[in-house]
Amino acid sequence: MTAGRDHRRDIGTEASNPRDRFDHPAEVVAATDLSLEEKQRILEIWEQDARDLQVASEEGMAGGLPNLLDAVRQAMRDLGVASRDPDAQAPTKAGG
Repeated sequence: MTAGRDHRRDIGTEASNPRDRFDHPAEVVAATDLSLEEKQRILEIWEQDARDLQVASEEGMAGGLPNLLDAVRQAMRDLGVASRDPDAQAPTKAGG
């Protein structure tokens, strides 16, 4: 994790914006102060954010943040929880 960050536990903030506390999805997996359910919720939100970023990128609206969708999926596999099926047909590009 980045040196200047406040590492106090606030699951509401972590879930709404995982990048406020974590630089990479693997850090969620390694966090010892979170339950499996909390980790899963954080990664699910990060996965949706990454899907939204991917859609924006495909539409020429990419921002400055890297898309960590593959890393989020790997983190979920490392926890033994399922992410959305990347090959499933979704009604929208965002998978929703």
